[in-house]
Amino acid sequence: MCLTPVYAKRHKPVVPDSLKRLEFQINGIYLTLQRVEGGSFVMGATIEQTDRDIYTDKPAHLVFLSPYYIGTTEVTVQLWRAVMPEREVISPDGYPTVPVSYVTWYDCQEFVRRLDSITGMPFRLPTEAEWEYAARGGGIGKAYRYAGGNEADSVGWTYSTSGNWRHPVGRKRPNALGLYDMTGNVSEWCQDLYGPYQLSTSPNPCGADTGVHRIARGGSYDECNANSHISVRRWYKPETSAGYIGLRVALTLPNDPMMQVVEEEPPLTRTVRVEGKKVRFSYVPAEKPYYISEEIECNLWRKVMQKDAPDRLKSIALGMSNLDRVRFAEYSSRAAKIPMQVATAEQIVAAEQQKIIDPFLPDMGNKGKKKSAQQVQRKRKAARKLTAFTEMFGFKLPEKDDPILQQFKKADDESRPLRLVINQ
Repeated sequence: MCLTPVYAKRHKPVVPDSLKRLEFQINGIYLTLQRVEGGSFVMGATIEQTDRDIYTDKPAHLVFLSPYYIGTTEVTVQLWRAVMPEREVISPDGYPTVPVSYVTWYDCQEFVRRLDSITGMPFRLPTEAEWEYAARGGGIGKAYRYAGGNEADSVGWTYSTSGNWRHPVGRKRPNALGLYDMTGNVSEWCQDLYGPYQLSTSPNPCGADTGVHRIARGGSYDECNANSHISVRRWYKPETSAGYIGLRVALTLPNDPMMQVVEEEPPLTRTVRVEGKKVRFSYVPAEKPYYISEEIECNLWRKVMQKDAPDRLKSIALGMSNLDRVRFAEYSSRAAKIPMQVATAEQIVAAEQQKIIDPFLPDMGNKGKKKSAQQVQRKRKAARKLTAFTEMFGFKLPEKDDPILQQFKKADDESRPLRLVINQ
């Protein structure tokens, strides 16, 4: 189920207490949901998640979400039986509060449909983006590796502590939103079809348009800690039934008074840390928006490439081959865990025309100083006066190439400075 595509940015939202948590009673069993305020976050392999080259949760990308609700715990055996009494599920004797498992994705669709019928509310499975945003703390949590902390054993039941079996929900430490067991215990079915991540800022993403497998998130009791971090993804055929897969429900209130929000403008700047050094990027609005970096300096070039820049006397790195530029972008992307590419001439010109970055002016003299725009204007004015004077005597001086007009005369000109872009 995809939601209405609205950007969701609220500064200090004032939510009535009655809307912060919702509680339903189904045949004597309580179901509690926590409100998650809308906002934006970077989804996927952010720097705190993993140092390994796991490509299924890359590239990290910006996501916008509207407000929604999500269950504070996984659906338990007793809640499943209260909603679907004729569909018996496997459970250890005397433990009705363990999360339900051995349920297929199709079983979960029937469960939320019946829950909808009982309560009159449009229950559903969370989308993958909603699940990850909630696991990260919904904009109020810290950048932890696991849902609620950097130690998996303190926030979830994984292979090292579970004894290879499910445990009653709510026994470990919750995350910033008060959500339990988003790391470990059982993996949780999501609504989405599995597909590679795309670099887009479409609000409320709903996964791939086509495919066979459905997403499950959160790790489980039989996963090691190294495979239980928040961003890790699992996918299974929807008819899969296993002891390590269960569910957690979500809900969007109809006519939610907080859903009418102002469209969020993308941040004008981003700072990316590459090999310990900060690189500043500026937002460029376009048909396909992107962020463009400042000019790459020699000290960063040397650190990333492990070799000197061709012109080491200047602070801005110049003279690199196109192949080295591409390699620099690849190495920087790996170091920052954010996909970056070498800026094209068209992207640089577009940013200059919008006065987001200053045009690069070739160096003058043996001191390695760049000409200012004012110096260029003075030289142009002087050249025009000299040309007008010489034409009075019947001859014309040869015109020199204008440094700005000739800046991108050749697409493969290796004398231009290096800039990187992050596509949105």
